[in-house]
Amino acid sequence: MIAAFPSLALQIALGATAGAAAGFAYFTALRWNVDLFERGATPKALLLLVARFGLLAALFVALAKLGAAPLLSAALGLLAARRITLRRFGGLE
Repeated sequence: MIAAFPSLALQIALGATAGAAAGFAYFTALRWNVDLFERGATPKALLLLVARFGLLAALFVALAKLGAAPLLSAALGLLAARRITLRRFGGLE
């Protein structure tokens, strides 16, 4: 019996969407993290840092269990979100 998995195109689209959403959240939180460190709120900054890494790692572990296509497309979505976020905050010309 064949398991009912979504089509490859749907897996790629969902992975890319999840990666992009996670990327926007991650890099926005990174900006907040930098602000917290600059203000000297080190405990809050460290808590946010651990939360950022933990949530991103959990997402990628879950996507890895679904297969290579969703995992790789999520990585591409994350990179696209990184580029857009850096442009928005003035990090890229």
